[in-house]
Amino acid sequence: MNKLKICLIHTGGTIGMIRERKGENYVLRPPEDPSGFLRHLEVEEEIREIADLEFVDLLNKDSTNMVPADWTKTARAIHERMDRGYRGFVITHGTDTMHFTASALAFALGPEIPCPVVLTGAQTTPDVLHGDARINLIRAIKVALSEVAEVVISFDRHIFRGCRTQKSDARSFSAFVSPAIPPLGEIAETILLDPSARRRPDTEGKRPVDFYPDFASGVFPITLTPGLKPDLLLPVIRSPACSALVIRVFGAGNMPDIPEYSFENIIRTATHMGKPVILASQLPAGSALQSDYTLGIKPGDGGSIPVGNMTNASVMVKTRWVLARIDHEISRQALDRNDRPDRIEQLMTKPYVGEMD
Repeated sequence: MNKLKICLIHTGGTIGMIRERKGENYVLRPPEDPSGFLRHLEVEEEIREIADLEFVDLLNKDSTNMVPADWTKTARAIHERMDRGYRGFVITHGTDTMHFTASALAFALGPEIPCPVVLTGAQTTPDVLHGDARINLIRAIKVALSEVAEVVISFDRHIFRGCRTQKSDARSFSAFVSPAIPPLGEIAETILLDPSARRRPDTEGKRPVDFYPDFASGVFPITLTPGLKPDLLLPVIRSPACSALVIRVFGAGNMPDIPEYSFENIIRTATHMGKPVILASQLPAGSALQSDYTLGIKPGDGGSIPVGNMTNASVMVKTRWVLARIDHEISRQALDRNDRPDRIEQLMTKPYVGEMD
């Protein structure tokens, strides 16, 4: 009996690392040759029982070193293989920035993705017998065989929408949460999917039509803290390298209004220079920016763009993705440059892949 095919794309992370003694301590490092990944995990026999696995050695990085160009490379690797008969894709990845990559792949591949793209990783290296490296990989493969059809993170026993997930713990095997929506599913004897999870369409095996894998550079994040003087940001905004500003405001949308600490002038300066200012909350992504206080932000204040209840990772990724997509639209004359500010606001405030309510 022919087993269903799964494409396993390795990018790095603790799940494939080697523990090496350095003096009196141990350090973790990526292996010199990632092609032995499955042998190192000692899961080849178990995997053969459930799927026909094809391994792609794409990257070999600690996820701390992942950059937007790696998101693009990973998205292209998936997209070009989408019509090769794979039932689904599994991406092994480090946990520290997995939620950024998951968001990026969701935006890049678009809302019409025909099969599961499952990111997973581990809190422990494979040599830890009671650890989570082996079981997380096997569970992720089971999720990739399921009926879900979107970019997800499979970790411990939960399945999360990739663009609604954030890392919450550096040690626990339950390392991720989805603060604004419940998990899309649970991994039990069978894969139990929530009704909100997107299912495989009838067009399975076709590449996504809306494929925009590029991400702009120069998006600068700033988190408000008491006493932060906005003038400190002027050199950043005036720099040619800065393309946009993401300000994480207090509460559900509060900003100082004392002249010395008010960001209104900074926002107006940036938007006048064609650099959008995105306003997000510092809170876990459970609250949209809707403040009833007099100090609360209002849509359009100084030209700013308040976004919904996205995670901080999703806000940063989406801003980069929107700017790159609009540049593409302008370059092929599908958008007039004068309409760029309105188009940025339109894309930033409209849900695209379920990233916000």
